[in-house]
Amino acid sequence: MKPLHSSVRAIIVSTIISLIPFLPALAMEEQVQPGKALFQQYCQDCHGPQRDGRGVLRPFLEQDPANLTSQMTQTKTDQQLFSIIKKGGGEMHGWADTFTDEQVLDLVHYIRALSP
Repeated sequence: MKPLHSSVRAIIVSTIISLIPFLPALAMEEQVQPGKALFQQYCQDCHGPQRDGRGVLRPFLEQDPANLTSQMTQTKTDQQLFSIIKKGGGEMHGWADTFTDEQVLDLVHYIRALSP
């Protein structure tokens, strides 16, 4: 009976250990989910579902929306991204009247999660 108990314990421990590499990804998904939801509701039409600036409204804009996966966007500081979202940039209007500071930070976290 004791060897079976040890075997079960070994299986449980090895299963837990095998899942450890996936924990950061799960935590990251949980952290970016609020920003992802906001993006899908408010930003996707311009920036596109792939976040590459190719949204359905792109043909109607004078300037292409930012490619949020680009190195140019990803090298901006969090404060720069925060400011652009709040105050606007290019043809994008500011979202200060729509989003709380916390929601803007959620969007910044989501944009950061897109880095290659």
